Amino acid sequence: MLICSHVLCKVADIRTAVRDFERLGFSVAWGSAPRRAHNALLWFEEGPFIELFELPRGFRYLRRPLGWVYGRAAGSRLARWAESAEGWCDVALEPPQPAGRTGTADDPTDLSAVHAALSRTGLPLSRTARGRRTRPDGADVRYRFFAPEPAQLPFVVSPYDPPQRPPRIEHPNGARRIERVRMSVAPADRGRFEALTAGDAWLAAEPGPRTAVLEVALAGLERPLDARLTHGAAFAYGAQEQGERNHGYGRSVAAADKRDGVDAG
Repeated sequence: MLICSHVLCKVADIRTAVRDFERLGFSVAWGSAPRRAHNALLWFEEGPFIELFELPRGFRYLRRPLGWVYGRAAGSRLARWAESAEGWCDVALEPPQPAGRTGTADDPTDLSAVHAALSRTGLPLSRTARGRRTRPDGADVRYRFFAPEPAQLPFVVSPYDPPQRPPRIEHPNGARRIERVRMSVAPADRGRFEALTAGDAWLAAEPGPRTAVLEVALAGLERPLDARLTHGAAFAYGAQEQGERNHGYGRSVAAADKRDGVDAG
């Protein structure tokens, strides 16, 4: 029903993170004007992308106010993001659409049908929130999202309106796409995780003590990334062809071993 939209990486300072990921050989797109931006995007020509974002720890105090407006699940999600250390923090899911769209012709960000379908499964959900940001060129971008409980499960987002993926993307380090997102899933979360992600081709789940992103595998990336510049995010590398999906990966950073099943997001 839902597929991976993007993977979120929490960073302490977005400007430093953008410089570091550019040094690693990625082409990084600011989410809004650099002087006021709180996020930046690593696009690929197909499949999920990576979002770097900055969120001060003090935002955890908005847990209750946000919960009053959008439901407890929304407040819990914000607090989890604010309290997370640097590194992989969350996964966003979206409804699969041939043109990368969802909703109705009048409102491509509409998630009402998806929300209703998941509610019927008994999954606790927040109300749907509207998001908006202004790109560096001044154009407005709209989207909607909602969150399930518990907060470590992936959340649901609409495609951006208008669509934001560039037609051509080239990363100097050779990265072409995300091949898989390796996750640990706690036994208590397994049923709800599977209900959310059934049909997704990118999330590779394995049993673990916590539900969390462990590492992201990139096709086309042939050399390890410098762990000093990844801001806690663990990458795998080495897959080249479709037939190699989920096989033949190297471990790119020491952080991957540190975070496996325990210290992730």
